Amino acid sequence: MPRKRCYFHPDCRSTLFRLPRDVGVRDHWLHFIFNSVPHDYHPNLALCAAHFTEESFHNLREFNAGFAHRLVLKDGAVPTLKTEAACGPQPTTSQQGSSSQEFPTTSTLVTTHEFGCQSDPIETKTVATAMKPNIRSVGTQLSMGTLRNCHFRSKGIQTTFYGHDVGTQTTEMFPDVQLSSTAVRGSVFRPSKRPRLVLDDEEEEPELHVEPNDSTYNPDSVVTEESELTIEPQPEHSENKYIVFESCLRELFVSCPVCKTKCVVQSRRRGTFVAFTQLCEKCNYHRQWQSQPMLGSTPLGNLLLSAATYFTGGSFKQLEKIFKAMKLQIMQFVTFRIHARNFIEPTIIHKWNRDQLNLIRQLQQRGNIAVAGDMRADTPGHSAKFGSYTIMHMETNKILDLQLVQSNEVGGSYHIEKEGLKRCLDKLESNGLAVDYIVTDRHPQIQKYLRDRNITQFYNVWHFEKGLSKKLDKLSKMKDCEVLKKWLHGIKNHVYWSASSSESGPEKVAKWTSLQNHIQNVHVHDNHLFPKCEHPDKVSRDPTKWFQPGSIALHRVEKLLYNKRVLKDIEKLSHHFQKSSPEAFHSLILRFAPKNVIFPFIGMLCRLYLAAMHYNENANREQATTEGQAVYKFIFPKSKKGECTAKPVKIEPTYIYVDDLMSLLLHKVFVDPTPYAEELHTIPIPPPLSSQFENPSKEEVTAHRVSQFSRGVAATQHTVQLDPANNT
Repeated sequence: MPRKRCYFHPDCRSTLFRLPRDVGVRDHWLHFIFNSVPHDYHPNLALCAAHFTEESFHNLREFNAGFAHRLVLKDGAVPTLKTEAACGPQPTTSQQGSSSQEFPTTSTLVTTHEFGCQSDPIETKTVATAMKPNIRSVGTQLSMGTLRNCHFRSKGIQTTFYGHDVGTQTTEMFPDVQLSSTAVRGSVFRPSKRPRLVLDDEEEEPELHVEPNDSTYNPDSVVTEESELTIEPQPEHSENKYIVFESCLRELFVSCPVCKTKCVVQSRRRGTFVAFTQLCEKCNYHRQWQSQPMLGSTPLGNLLLSAATYFTGGSFKQLEKIFKAMKLQIMQFVTFRIHARNFIEPTIIHKWNRDQLNLIRQLQQRGNIAVAGDMRADTPGHSAKFGSYTIMHMETNKILDLQLVQSNEVGGSYHIEKEGLKRCLDKLESNGLAVDYIVTDRHPQIQKYLRDRNITQFYNVWHFEKGLSKKLDKLSKMKDCEVLKKWLHGIKNHVYWSASSSESGPEKVAKWTSLQNHIQNVHVHDNHLFPKCEHPDKVSRDPTKWFQPGSIALHRVEKLLYNKRVLKDIEKLSHHFQKSSPEAFHSLILRFAPKNVIFPFIGMLCRLYLAAMHYNENANREQATTEGQAVYKFIFPKSKKGECTAKPVKIEPTYIYVDDLMSLLLHKVFVDPTPYAEELHTIPIPPPLSSQFENPSKEEVTAHRVSQFSRGVAATQHTVQLDPANNT
């Protein structure tokens, strides 16, 4: 397959660019090549990097540093440069463009003498062909890879070196003119290592094995199609970013790269964005440099910092403190709020709605589903402003719906849980999902509401056991019930065993009531559903642990364990799924919406959605292993009073949802935020809590402010003597 070549530089091996598809830009290219736009021309015309200015490339700095294999042109870039050595006569001024931005037009002649191979003649080459590996090896002990010109890249310095270390003599013909490394790199040299071509499934890769030290080896005979080697530019939000000191930046613009004269440098900053303008008063060299791309009038770094802070559940105020401590430049909080209100929050709402719809569609084919529900308040106690109710699918361990309720919507925080459950069930039914049964706590309002709605309800065993254990622990501290301390752990286990080993409510009650005989060392019962204990018969080593018939301790324990309400709750304990997953999700919410931070309604809702996205992505993580062995960590929970517990260690969580949010924000929402903002505006926002009160004037409130310690001690004592009930 013939190799694509530059129109002006047939022997050039640098990055080549085809004619662009845009008609207007293509006409500029054709006018540059032919001095006019011809009617008929070859469609595969190409130009090398020497015909473009430095500002025409996306990744010039990465390419010069060796981190990129090919130069990438910016959209709409047009060629403006021609060199005398390779292109013949100089073009007109209109074709050259700005002289302050073009590459040097003089070439450096290099005389290269290879001492490592006696059969190689001494040649004089221009810099455009000096690096061409056209050398034959005849019986030498050195491999072709050793003698070929290599590109060595060092991560520790900014210098790029070409050529041989031994046996090379270099003579500069024009010592007064310095050829910039950017021009040489971009216009002459190609990367030292080229990526392997990816063949189609229908093509077979030719079996060509040519040894480098073979005398028949000719590098020019092995050619590839340059167009297939184009590397797509990396997304801007995925690029690596670095902390750069201002003094290091200014060193790049102190002197003119053309005449080495000290330049006039001006800078401007917007948050994390900084731009430098360099002007040489001697040769009129002019350059503008920006630290980050611009999206319209918005610096990309500012938007990414706001998005990354929000998407990961961070606090901008805390981030601002960190930046100020390091003297890192950051935008103001009002800029962060503008980004959040206009772009970030609509992105979160749209992604959650899309993910929720996809999850519901997957469950619609399964028929009736089993779910668990629980409420979380934004503040401790009974004065919550927000309450969020979560519905979780128990089989897949995924959050199906999450509703946020403000207390003034329902007349108080006591009614938030019922309203949240109602909204969640309505959401599921509107999408064609029927609930088989639901696992909740024992809230009286929830019991009545589900009974009226004909939905089967089971109680979470942990909630029931927690409340019962507190009462048993209090009872065991009484003087006549010390024997109960030996049974506290056994009674807790019996609650879980009675629920998990039974299939019906009466069977759970029969196993639970068998404890009354078991603690008296009687293991045969009168109930046909559970006539005998299932443990093996053995003599106890501690006969003092048994309860004595007719004792005060036995009477008090029976009164606590077998009253009417306890037996009714035992019958409705969940025998399959428990509510531990919603509890784990509620602890995760603290990372995104701490209870000591006040959020607006939409801000709280978006942070709840972010927590749900994180949980759904990492809910079913596997346990970590080391050399095939499961990994555990040992903890000492406060509730177990010093008892050591082994907890499985899961693999590290993933954050794919953050990358998806970033991509959605930059490629769609920021481009056209209107449809996403309309989706956010469909959410009803309740009025603030203060709206139910009259708003007095600022002067009136200030005038009534009186501190307890603002008056003198004598005046305070006099007031107390006159009116002891006076609290002012």
